[in-house]
Amino acid sequence: MNAVQTDQLRAGQILAEEVRDINGRLLLAKGHEIRSNHIRIFKIWGITEVNVFGTDRHKAKIDPVLDPELVEQARERMMFLCRHVDIEHPVIKELFELAVRFRCRHDLVGVESNLHITEPELSHQTKKQTFIDELNKKKVILPEIPAVVFELNEVVANPMSSAGHIAEVVNRSPSLTALLLKIVNSSFYGFPSKIDNVSHAVMLIGTREISELALGISILTIFKKIPKQIIDMYSFQKHSLACGIFSRVIAAHLNSYQTEQLFVSGLLHDLGRLILYIHFPKESHDIISRSRNRSKLLFKEERDYLGSDHSVVGKQLMQQWKLPLILENCVRYHHIPSAAQHKAPATIVHLADIVVNSLGIGSSGEKFVPPLDNSAWEKLNFPISSLQKIIGQATHQFKAMEPILQA
Repeated sequence: MNAVQTDQLRAGQILAEEVRDINGRLLLAKGHEIRSNHIRIFKIWGITEVNVFGTDRHKAKIDPVLDPELVEQARERMMFLCRHVDIEHPVIKELFELAVRFRCRHDLVGVESNLHITEPELSHQTKKQTFIDELNKKKVILPEIPAVVFELNEVVANPMSSAGHIAEVVNRSPSLTALLLKIVNSSFYGFPSKIDNVSHAVMLIGTREISELALGISILTIFKKIPKQIIDMYSFQKHSLACGIFSRVIAAHLNSYQTEQLFVSGLLHDLGRLILYIHFPKESHDIISRSRNRSKLLFKEERDYLGSDHSVVGKQLMQQWKLPLILENCVRYHHIPSAAQHKAPATIVHLADIVVNSLGIGSSGEKFVPPLDNSAWEKLNFPISSLQKIIGQATHQFKAMEPILQA
């Protein structure tokens, strides 16, 4: 029996141990002949290696050969990006190495934001007071959530509701229906046959899960038209979607029953930053400038300059929209989960954000890898050895979901 990386599998090999996805669903039983469609499914679900019967001729190398010069460039880049974290911490140390290889393989070694940064002139104290006053006096008009989401939440909260009732509400929005069916038919869920109606999707995925997914999709569409000179929304949405998927995968590895809620929490964790970009574009540009020119964390510059940060604004948005408390909890405390009332879900989003920033998948404006809340991390009981596996699974799912950003 030999462990073989998925990329090195060949049709005709015999499986020596069963293969299951992150939810425990059997993908292929022991003793079966591996075929090309099996290899494709393994890759979709992020299975990095499987055990097969046979000789060492099929055994893969631990890591593909990478250009040593490129690896060194990636290491130097990561050292700079990790200036605010303890790189000797076991989880950061492991993530550092995984991120170096990931960036080399995906041509992300020298990727920079396309924002034009100039050093601003700041009237520090005045700006801070102005922002707090405007926010408290509700001069900032927060966007309205689509009515269909409110209706959906009411239907889901009713224990007498059926899959048909859920489908009836979703079907009132043709664009939401089309996008929802596109997602459930993608390799993100990996169903073996096509799902052609919302009722079927609800029965397969679950009422609350469909509600959370519809919520995330609807909110993604609200901010799609922010001008590029403020923020590259495609990059922002890539970062948000990746955080949602990583949160979901980490939650599944921890056997959490809140996987879909954590997907939405990760998706929305930086939403408050968009409010700042829309309503305080000059201040936001100044804050990003300060952060990059002084090599400081963006959320700490927000606190220093505005007296608050995007997580507080995000919490206000969650409260206005009357969204579930778990979303408010995760959004507000994704940088300091040890201060959250419900620490585990906030820590999952916190970890997902750190991983996605390390890998360089999109950006919400932050240049550096955020620091790890060690107190919250220790209580999460997440095995460091699983990091490579969740990166494989989540990035495969991200590739399956990324097309919705262009829908």
